[in-house]
Amino acid sequence: MYKIYTIKNKIVFSSEMIILFGLLDKLPSEPPHCYNYKGVSRYGDVVNWCVEHIEYVDNIKSADFVVLPYKFKGIDDSIFQLLNKLTKSVNKKLWCFYNDDDDKVYKLDDNVILFRTSFYKSLKLSTEKAMIAFSPDYYNNKISDNISIGYCGYYTAFNKRFPGGIFKGRAPFLDYLQKCKIPNDFIIRRGFWAPGINKTVARKEYLTNMEDNIFVFCYRGAGNFSYRFYETLMMGRIPLFIDTDCVLPFEKLVKKSEVGLFLNEKDIISGKINLEHELINYIEKYKKHFNEMQKNNRLLWKKIYSPVGFLNTIINTEKLQ
Repeated sequence: MYKIYTIKNKIVFSSEMIILFGLLDKLPSEPPHCYNYKGVSRYGDVVNWCVEHIEYVDNIKSADFVVLPYKFKGIDDSIFQLLNKLTKSVNKKLWCFYNDDDDKVYKLDDNVILFRTSFYKSLKLSTEKAMIAFSPDYYNNKISDNISIGYCGYYTAFNKRFPGGIFKGRAPFLDYLQKCKIPNDFIIRRGFWAPGINKTVARKEYLTNMEDNIFVFCYRGAGNFSYRFYETLMMGRIPLFIDTDCVLPFEKLVKKSEVGLFLNEKDIISGKINLEHELINYIEKYKKHFNEMQKNNRLLWKKIYSPVGFLNTIINTEKLQ
């Protein structure tokens, strides 16, 4: 059992706070889109996992590590400051969680670990770790034989500067891929979360699009991370991931070439690499292994990118003190 100290009367349960769910009798109620078709929450078996692996102690000195009791609010937050000071005094680590589009750089003391979704590898601090994004498990145990690129979502054309270059948005890539030799299966929405379409219908179309294609185009959203990347692995498909200086959780545990095709956005925009050529070469090299790769990606999601997998992995890979 791992021992966690937190300020229990300050807890606010949210997606990033799954490590504290063992203090709940049942999972928190959420909107319908946070459950799969069988009514299973996106958090799966997190409560039972926490009960089996974690003891929530009232004495900070007996804890293996300390957890901020709610979503990280920044370094000016009074409870964060209190726990930061306390953990320093007893030589403990303070774990904070932040599922958010915010990519601001926070100067944190060495005793703090901030697990976050949106930040940049070129600006990453030693106190920052990548965390997963949470979606329900819709896997139907299906394998696709269709060597094509799927995408269902918003067609965006951003033009803003961000650390490391110009954020071109996904629109130029979607335009390009529609003209490539590799078949595509794109469903373009008029805005975020399919405005004007019944959400149940939109979700089903989104998932069917993933099921029907071996590759899924994955690109950042408002934050510098991709929900679709985790959903692609959850569905047992192969990501075509355009890297915008992202940080993926547990990168050292993943051999990217065996998971999908990961290409640097700046290399594509500068002409250093040709997206279509990279796709064709990747398909030629791995097409005999696509069925196996789809199965392995599903297993990878379960092992380290599902909620329980994420908790297991951070507990086993981080230094607790």
